[in-house]
Amino acid sequence: MAAEVQSVADRLITGDRAHPPDYDFSFTPFLRRNFGFGLATDVPVCKAFKEGHCPLGPTCPDRHPTPSRVTTSTTNASGLAPSVTHGSLVCKHFLKGLCKKGFKCEYLHEYNLRRMPECQSFSRSGYCPNGEDCLYHHVRETARLPRCEHYDRGFCPLGPICAKRHVRQRLCPYYLVGFCPDGRACEHGAHPRWLENLPRPQIRVEKTEEDLERERLLIREEQEKEEERQREWRNERGRGGFMRYRGRGRGRGM
Repeated sequence: MAAEVQSVADRLITGDRAHPPDYDFSFTPFLRRNFGFGLATDVPVCKAFKEGHCPLGPTCPDRHPTPSRVTTSTTNASGLAPSVTHGSLVCKHFLKGLCKKGFKCEYLHEYNLRRMPECQSFSRSGYCPNGEDCLYHHVRETARLPRCEHYDRGFCPLGPICAKRHVRQRLCPYYLVGFCPDGRACEHGAHPRWLENLPRPQIRVEKTEEDLERERLLIREEQEKEEERQREWRNERGRGGFMRYRGRGRGRGM
C-alpha cells in the first residue's frame, strides 16, 4: 500500500502526463453527478456553457470546465464569455440569500466586487446612504456622459461647463508635426480627428436642490418597499419551516 501511494505521489510531483494516476474515491460518483467533475476528456464541452450560461447546470451531460480552461473565439483573456447579461454581474438576490433560480440564474453567484451591479441610489441622486460600506458599484454621473466632439478635435469653447465629457489624451508628436508613419497602429499618442458639421456644444444643466430632494425621497420609498418584501418573505419561510418541524414531531410522537 505504501509503495502504491509513493508511486502516485511521484507521478503527481513529476507531472507525468503519459501515465496519469488512476485512483477513485467513494465520493467521486457524487461529484460527477452533482458537479460534473471527473468527466473524460473526450466528452465535448457544453456550447451553452461556453456562451455564458447553461440551463441544465450540473445535470448537463457535457463538460463544464472552469473559466480559466475555456478557450474559444468568443472568450476574452480571462476566459469568460463577453456576454451582456450571462455571468457579467453578481446576483443581488444571491448576496442576500434570496435567489430561487439556483444554477438557472443568469447572473453570477459569487462575491466579486469587480462585478457587482450598479447602485441605484447613487446612480439617481449621486448619494448613497450606505456610503463606503455599500457593496454595489458607484458610477459617477460624469462617466455616463458622451465624449465631447469639439474637445476631441482639439478645443471646446464651453470648457468645464460643457454638458459632455472632456477626456484628456496624450497627443502623438509625429501627428502634430504633420505625419505619423504608424497610422492607426500608433502607440505614441492619440490622433485627433477633424470632423465636420459637429453639433453645437451645450451648457451643462445642474439639478436644483428640490430635484435632488425629490429623488432622495423616491429612493427611500423604494428601499422601504424592498425591506418590507424581504421581511414578508422571511416570515413566510419561517412559518413554513416551523409547521413542517411540528408535523414531523407529531408523527414521531404518535
